[in-house]
Amino acid sequence: MANVLIIGGAGFIGSHLVTRCLEEGHTVHVLTRPETNLHRLEQVRADIQLHILHLDDRKALQRCFETARPHYVFYLAAATRRKPEPGLGDAFSSVQEDLLGLLSTIAVAAEARVPPIAFVRAGTLAAYGGTPMPHVETQREVPKTTYAAALVAGVHYVEALQPRLPFPIVTARLSLVFGPNQSDEFLIPSLIRCCLVGEHSIVRRPNERRDLLFVDDAVEALYRLSMVHPQGASIVNIASGHAPTMREVAKLIVAASGADPALVEFLSTDTSGDIDLCPSPALAEELFGWKARISLNHGIARTVAWWRENMRLPAHSTTAVQTPFRNNGSPLGRP
Repeated sequence: MANVLIIGGAGFIGSHLVTRCLEEGHTVHVLTRPETNLHRLEQVRADIQLHILHLDDRKALQRCFETARPHYVFYLAAATRRKPEPGLGDAFSSVQEDLLGLLSTIAVAAEARVPPIAFVRAGTLAAYGGTPMPHVETQREVPKTTYAAALVAGVHYVEALQPRLPFPIVTARLSLVFGPNQSDEFLIPSLIRCCLVGEHSIVRRPNERRDLLFVDDAVEALYRLSMVHPQGASIVNIASGHAPTMREVAKLIVAASGADPALVEFLSTDTSGDIDLCPSPALAEELFGWKARISLNHGIARTVAWWRENMRLPAHSTTAVQTPFRNNGSPLGRP
């Protein structure tokens, strides 16, 4: 068994990864910021060691690594919901929190008395922007948001630093991940909640295509990627290889929830501005035999069932809810 450090382990994907690592018998350390809500860790709180600190606090970060002595590090700390701010504030925040936080963590890990065996960080399919599909790891990125730009910059810094590091770093470029316990600020849980409570919702760019990945498949890929730490692969797409339209996704949710189809409105938009995203999963299958196992239909059914069990449904609702999107048509942030 090994020591595992999950940075961002209180988040949606991170909390599922915590559970997976505990099931494997590992000693799990979770690093989270002081302002982070820990509700996703309630069921496992007694089984993990929690480290609460900001990544720019170098001494606290060093103490964390000294205590955890991780064999494997997972970095899932990037902020996923970053709106445009006056004075380019969102750009400065993404550099400070996402890029510098990553570099601080790598530096401390490299200086540890016993460096980790492998370091896996989460990337995003938004790195590919509007490039032709299917997206492959070797093509030039075209990020359209400051969130994606910071994660892309992290990839290039890692590649430049890799010869100086005592451990390999691999970026798992994740598709849009969904599943139980995800915030309803994202597309799929937002639509599910609205359907279950009888609220109106709007899909603004119904013809855009997105590769969607159930969280169990994403966690399986992250875990296995850390254990094989493939040589020479700095980026690996973690994707299903299929990109339904947002209209198709919404209709699946309506059917799975048994809602009135009239609750979901699809705006009529100019498709010339649509950005379709569908990475190729071929490299992941070649390197460590991974491919998505859970279909979109099954994943949505499981997510709807979780919401039915865990939310309090009001007797009636008349509130109109507009599904939140970024200006590139994707949901607010990456699941």
